[in-house]
Amino acid sequence: MKTVLLCLFSVLCVQAQEVQIFSFYFPNDGAHLIMSQKKKADSLKLLFQRDSITIVLTGYANAYASDAYNLKLAQARIKTVKDYLAPLKVNQTDAIGELDGYSWEERRVDATITITERNIPDSTQFKKDEPIATGNKRRMLSSRRLDITSYSELEINEKTVLFGIFFQGGTDRMLGSSSEITLRKLLRFMNGYPNRKIKLTGHICCSMDKSPEEDGTNNRTKSNTLSLDRAKAVYDYLIRKGISPDRMAYEGLAYLEPLDWEETKNRRVEITILE
Repeated sequence: MKTVLLCLFSVLCVQAQEVQIFSFYFPNDGAHLIMSQKKKADSLKLLFQRDSITIVLTGYANAYASDAYNLKLAQARIKTVKDYLAPLKVNQTDAIGELDGYSWEERRVDATITITERNIPDSTQFKKDEPIATGNKRRMLSSRRLDITSYSELEINEKTVLFGIFFQGGTDRMLGSSSEITLRKLLRFMNGYPNRKIKLTGHICCSMDKSPEEDGTNNRTKSNTLSLDRAKAVYDYLIRKGISPDRMAYEGLAYLEPLDWEETKNRRVEITILE
């Protein structure tokens, strides 16, 4: 599912916001969505149902027919997409009408989505002394699925995997755009909850030929501190983004706490709420 979704849109970075562009394509001289485009819209609604977003729809037509006709066709296509995306709110529409060209690529509506926050409310809504519950109602370490949508739901001494952060085997080098997205989400949480303190815990995989407490070798630095280095990689990112070191601690647990899933996915970092 993740791979399919990533193929549906392009991702740009605009300051602290994300901008994603979905394109919906229409039959020639038509303003109805075919099944493949409905599935794309359904994926969009599922993907952003919990996020704070703005949506701008821009409609186009190819160069067949007159300018006036193509403008009305673009407007009709916008209305189709807008209606289908409900209950997502469309903030702005813009019918461009005719484009130069006669291919299927001109018969489209672009949905430009600006994500102001992913699952985490805007920090201006928080009180600095907001109370936090204690206890550990959710067991997250042994679960493959996250039963929360935001780090803000974690309670004191509760931890979860930073899903989306992947490491190159044998190094502390993070891989892929999903790692960057998860890091930005964590940064927004730290900025939005200025009283939270966290611990970052690094882990390694595939340690069958050595004792579990023996850390792996970081091929980048040649030191035997691989799990520690992975936690520090996330820590260093937050430091570079302005988070105080007084709010964070990090550690490496080598192979002492493997999860019951695919071995390579034990290359992970977890977050624990300290206070």
